[in-house]
Amino acid sequence: MHEFESSTMPSDTGKLYLYEALELRSAYDKEIRLLARLITPEDGRRGSFLTDRDSAERRPATGFDLQDTETRLKRLKVKRLKLNEAIQVANFQSQISFDGESVSLARALELRKALLQDLEQLAERAQEAAYVRIIHKEERDIEKVPPRPFAEAYADYEEALERLRSLVTALHRANHEVTVAFRDE
Repeated sequence: MHEFESSTMPSDTGKLYLYEALELRSAYDKEIRLLARLITPEDGRRGSFLTDRDSAERRPATGFDLQDTETRLKRLKVKRLKLNEAIQVANFQSQISFDGESVSLARALELRKALLQDLEQLAERAQEAAYVRIIHKEERDIEKVPPRPFAEAYADYEEALERLRSLVTALHRANHEVTVAFRDE
C-alpha cells in the first residue's frame, strides 16, 4: 500500500470525496515525478560534483529494480489519468448555487479564475483612483483627476471580493459533499 492511498476511501463503493480525489491526484503527481527521475536520472547537473566519467559508471543500487520502476510508473500514469477523468466527470455533473444560478463545478472553477483576474484589475483601478496625479510643467501644474471617484472604484473592488469569497466557499463546501467515482485498482 502506498502511503498516499487514503484509508478513508471505501474500496467496496469506489467513491471519494472531491477533496480526497484532488489530494490523491496530487500524491500521484508527486510519485510520478519521482519515478520518472529514478528511471532517467539527471547527469551532469549544474553544480554537481559528478563528471561524465563518474556518471557513466552508474548502476542500479541494491533494492532498486529499473524494470519494476518503469512498470510502476506506467501503471501509476494510467491510474492518474483515470482519476483525473473521474474528477472531470464529477466537476461537470455536480452543480453549486452562485449568484442565484446553478452552475457546474467546472464552470465555477472558470468563474473563480476570471474573478481573480478581475480582482487584480479592480485593485489597480482603486489604486489609480486614490490619487490625483500632478504633472509639473514649465509655468503651471496640470492635475490629472482619476476617471472614476475613489469610492466607486473601491466599492467595485469590495463587491468582486465578496463574490469571490462566496464562490470559493461554495466550491469548498462542494469539495466535501461531491463524490468522485474512482476505484484504486
